[in-house]
Amino acid sequence: MSEPPSWTAPGAGDPDRPERHPAPGPGTPAGQGPPAGGWGQPAAVPGGSWAAPAPRPGIVPLRPLTLGELWDGAFRAVRTNPKPLLGFSAVVVVVITAASLAVNAALQGRLLSFEQDPSASPEQVLSTLGGDAPGLVGGYLVSAVLTLVATAVLTGVVTVSVSTAVLGRRTPGAELWRRVRERLWALVGVSVVISLIPGAALLVLLLPGFLLTVGGAVGGSGGSVAGGVVLLLVGLLLGLVASFWLTARLLLAPAALILEGQGVGGAVKRAWGLSRRGFWRLLGVWLLTTVCILVVSGVVTAPFSIIATVVGTVVGVDSPLYLPVTLGITGIGTALVSTVVYPLQSAVTALLYVDQRMRQEGLDVELARSAAQ
Repeated sequence: MSEPPSWTAPGAGDPDRPERHPAPGPGTPAGQGPPAGGWGQPAAVPGGSWAAPAPRPGIVPLRPLTLGELWDGAFRAVRTNPKPLLGFSAVVVVVITAASLAVNAALQGRLLSFEQDPSASPEQVLSTLGGDAPGLVGGYLVSAVLTLVATAVLTGVVTVSVSTAVLGRRTPGAELWRRVRERLWALVGVSVVISLIPGAALLVLLLPGFLLTVGGAVGGSGGSVAGGVVLLLVGLLLGLVASFWLTARLLLAPAALILEGQGVGGAVKRAWGLSRRGFWRLLGVWLLTTVCILVVSGVVTAPFSIIATVVGTVVGVDSPLYLPVTLGITGIGTALVSTVVYPLQSAVTALLYVDQRMRQEGLDVELARSAAQ
């Protein structure tokens, strides 16, 4: 299936493309007129006038979306194409969970060995941990790279699926993978950029407080330490604000890269432009969605954590089965919930991209025409 031309960025297609709503004819009140694409019948409104219902060929109506419609559209996107989306998500989650469990098992195994050897001096503990540090850091880096690549692939797959589901079409898994494979490294690149920029802003704002605290501790200055702690707290607050702001401004870059054929720099620039208007709504929806997903994930995984604790107590900390059993049970819970919430979160982001373009660029009119054809 070829990519609908309506996803092309403004200026790259027809220069005479309409605004979000066609201009009303003479004597027709603004906002009233025949429905685009011929869907539906005029809806009667008080006073004898009428308003055309928004066409809905797929998972969302083709008009600016409410929060409820964004969330409902994300669930519909997964329900209408469950096998490829949940299948890709399951593969991604298995890769991420396995890498994370391997690193955590190595770290917790070392810490347990210290707990079981109370005769070890602090110097011995620090020396051992220092010797293990390169391996642990390398393991975390490998885990982070695998996570980044895997989530980038899933984001691309979900974005393509949502873009066709909006038009009422279902894209098979082989076609989804072909579309994503063509842009895989660009997608990984844009994921790296939008991950590093907010993190770098946070680190830059934390650095002065950290340096002042360390300098005060080394020089024995209590005042410098206290000032450094205060500066750290202020930097943390400002860093979180800056990180959230930058994340929201760059949130739509993967969708722009996949659907518009942008490069990494072009996708970042495009996301920055799309988020200029309606920024607070974009930030609010992203934050609320993230918080809800975290709460639901915590509720679902809590029983697995309780079971792991009980089973670990029965097995005993000294048993060689303790870590595999406890980490395996919690890993199963995390994998189950992540398999579902990852595609939902990516679908909400893809629909936010669609919503921003419908609000700013008349994409609803273009999509209605594409769906009608």
